Amino acid sequence: MNLAMGDAELRQVLQTVLAGVSTRCDFVHGEALRSSANSCLVQSGASYCSSAGAADFHRASLNFYFPPNVSMAGRVWKSACVESHEDVSCLPSTIFLRAELAEQTDLKAALAIPLVRESRVLAVCIFYKKYAEAPSQQLEQASVTLANELLSSCYRTNVGSEMRFVMGDPNVVEEPAGKVSVSKAWQRCQTALDTEPGERSEEELEKIITYSKGVQFFKYITNNQRYDLCKSMTYTTLGRNELVMHGSEVGEENEPCSVWHVVVSGRVDMCVRTSPDAKTYRMCGFKEGDTFSSSYMKMFCTSPNISTHIEATTDAVCIVVHIPDEYKLDFRTCTRPLWYEELAQYFHLSIIEAAEALGMCMSAIKKICRCHGISRWPHRKLASVNKTIAMLQSKISTAGDDTCRGALRSEAVNVLTMKLRLTINPAYLVRDEAILQPGETNTSGIVQQQQQQQQQQQQSTPSATVPSG
Repeated sequence: MNLAMGDAELRQVLQTVLAGVSTRCDFVHGEALRSSANSCLVQSGASYCSSAGAADFHRASLNFYFPPNVSMAGRVWKSACVESHEDVSCLPSTIFLRAELAEQTDLKAALAIPLVRESRVLAVCIFYKKYAEAPSQQLEQASVTLANELLSSCYRTNVGSEMRFVMGDPNVVEEPAGKVSVSKAWQRCQTALDTEPGERSEEELEKIITYSKGVQFFKYITNNQRYDLCKSMTYTTLGRNELVMHGSEVGEENEPCSVWHVVVSGRVDMCVRTSPDAKTYRMCGFKEGDTFSSSYMKMFCTSPNISTHIEATTDAVCIVVHIPDEYKLDFRTCTRPLWYEELAQYFHLSIIEAAEALGMCMSAIKKICRCHGISRWPHRKLASVNKTIAMLQSKISTAGDDTCRGALRSEAVNVLTMKLRLTINPAYLVRDEAILQPGETNTSGIVQQQQQQQQQQQQSTPSATVPSG
């Protein structure tokens, strides 16, 4: 990071802020993440841990990167806004990437605040409590105020005086760069779509079909499917903050969607509220050419306390594609890039069972795996790691003293980290397993055996293929 204030000096400032805010606001853990080459957030080296669980959580966190909009850290980095949750250990990994680690180490409520200089976020500080606590505007404001007081006491350069922690404005969003261009093909298509579906002429239908040939959503479908979809296709014009769909519209698990949206211009966001008293946060955005449907909200809405909706963040235009019943299974996966998080929902199955559940052939799944950097389907490794975690949990519940219980919990965190390295998008993982480096933690024979098995399997498996597991 190119700063006039040196990295070491910034780290010391962040260390002071983490310790001060944590001590006075009853947080048991504080971590500071900074940007690395403007591509992701990494641990800055500054942290505060007042419990063994917090220390275990921090060591395990050295395994993760946070690109923009990924997890709590990435969203705060991108939005420059405070974010808080009542209990991150209960959230899905799509909202909080390290939820399982937080559950294992007894971390609950979390608050993230951005450190800004000249409208650029330099670092994100995240604080954790040992108990669940509803998000509070008062706590957010008090933490930001205290952090700025501590920051002021650490000034050593003029550069430091330009930095400040901010609450941010969630209504400020990134607008599309430059003037939005409208293709002639879309103008002709839009004119044709203005005619009611049942009244369109063959000439109008041909204009719609011509436009669809340049849209990724229609790339892998047959001519008959294209014809039928274009015949019933419509479009919608959305104003800023206009609701597109609500989480209550999400169907049953594995039920194919009957309506898909393709963004023609503007930006649409999926928004989530993790508890009744919480604010609404933008989880991911869809821009020109992106596809979305109500099924995407299933990956975020895993609890009755979590509510989701999709809304237009800017003025936007979307194609609305209505899928006939006979085509629903075909349009579950093959018309768009499959998200890593969607694929990960099937890691507990064998690759054959996953292919059947997704309605795809094994070759197609292997191709998607290669695109996501998955060299081997993780079903077998995952089953082995889950078995080890269950065994350790059983030992923890029957441990006779705190020392033994703490050692077992640290080992469980190590094994859980191995599990997350199997299930989390490789793009979010540090290449080397930081938690398992010698001297980092108390690692017993169980973890060492798991490592040896993993190395043997990797050596015997070509990285260019994705064998069934």
